[in-house]
Amino acid sequence: MNAGLGAGSLRGLRASAIALPARSPVRGQYVALIRQLLPVAVLYFFFNGGGLPTGLFYTSMLAPLFFLWLLGHGKRWMTFKFLACLSPFVIAHAFNGIESSYYYARSSLLLWTVCITVYAFSLALLKCESMGRLFEQLIVLNFCAAMIALVVLFTRFREVLWNDYSDSFEEGSSQVLRLKLLTSEPSVYAFLMAPLLVFVILRLLHNPGKRNLLYAVMIAIPFLLCQSLGGLSISLAGIGVAVLVAFRNALKQRRAWLVLAVMVVLVAALVYVPNPISERLSLVATGKDSSTDSRTVSSFIVAYSIAEPKSLLWGAGLGQAKLADVTDLRLAFTIGVIPNAIAGGFAELGIIGMLIKFALEFYFFFRTRVYENSFRLAMFVVVFLTQLTGSYLMNVQEYLMWVLAFGPFLPELDFKANIRPKLSHA
Repeated sequence: MNAGLGAGSLRGLRASAIALPARSPVRGQYVALIRQLLPVAVLYFFFNGGGLPTGLFYTSMLAPLFFLWLLGHGKRWMTFKFLACLSPFVIAHAFNGIESSYYYARSSLLLWTVCITVYAFSLALLKCESMGRLFEQLIVLNFCAAMIALVVLFTRFREVLWNDYSDSFEEGSSQVLRLKLLTSEPSVYAFLMAPLLVFVILRLLHNPGKRNLLYAVMIAIPFLLCQSLGGLSISLAGIGVAVLVAFRNALKQRRAWLVLAVMVVLVAALVYVPNPISERLSLVATGKDSSTDSRTVSSFIVAYSIAEPKSLLWGAGLGQAKLADVTDLRLAFTIGVIPNAIAGGFAELGIIGMLIKFALEFYFFFRTRVYENSFRLAMFVVVFLTQLTGSYLMNVQEYLMWVLAFGPFLPELDFKANIRPKLSHA
């Protein structure tokens, strides 16, 4: 008897976490839908920001097409709802004074493209009942791209796919090359891989096996090559919370304990064995890492200095932060381009805007019962911490991460699901 999706072979037995019949009439629909989604997923994952200024994506540029697609699916009130939600802030900002109407209008249009893009992607993803298979295909493609990047590393074209951070560390430190592929920087690349890493590690803990281990290795290698301390630590934090919540269920199998032990050893090795990540961790611990400081404490100082002259409650207005001269603060900023989603939101939308954002996050946390699924809970932790330590207000990637946290994806990783695999002879 054939097993369904997510099956793995072990000593002549086949284990299936989902246990769908192999000849199910809907299986062909799943395969067809994944084939339709894969090109868009590849565009988003590998090419979305290639050759574009930081913060601009091809998916945002395609927002008018996504808007027409939404109209064709009966979503005719998206723009009206967007303007209705934004109008209180526009009125408050107009009352307090807008420094540049051009920047305000441009940023408002960019925010509209983000909303349209994320909404279109969320509708498409909700139709995909084989998210695990889509993730697996992205993992394989990403691993192949990383292997190609290793070859390019020894050519004169390595700067296209790698960043050289040798000058960012203390004098005498070794050369640090970090994989970024076609993204703007390694941390962005790590943020893209975070859902894939969380997915394969949690699935490996739920259902230990050679197949799941292989996918874990294929995503772990590119993740280590990008050497993103923030991406790795936040991903591990999300996985850790999910494991703690599902401690009794997820660790019933001895192999799950073995996987967890190996993970602990690998993390300890990253921390204590000399390598670029441990060097970066040492700088963070001693307060000498400028990147971490600029994305956290300094970002909020700059945000306050921008919002305070206008209104702490409503902020300075969309697009106005980048006009502010903050050189007098003597920080690592010359203008108010803030690499922190919450700090940047506070600068432009004020305390009210950020309170609404937090309220919506926790409302959907309970409304969609995020706490019932290990993957969704881990993703909630990942994106919640990310917005406090990086990202920016109009980051499409962040909002799509929220979609993964709030959507009904990967039910096989539900805490209440029967994780004992169904066995059948191969």
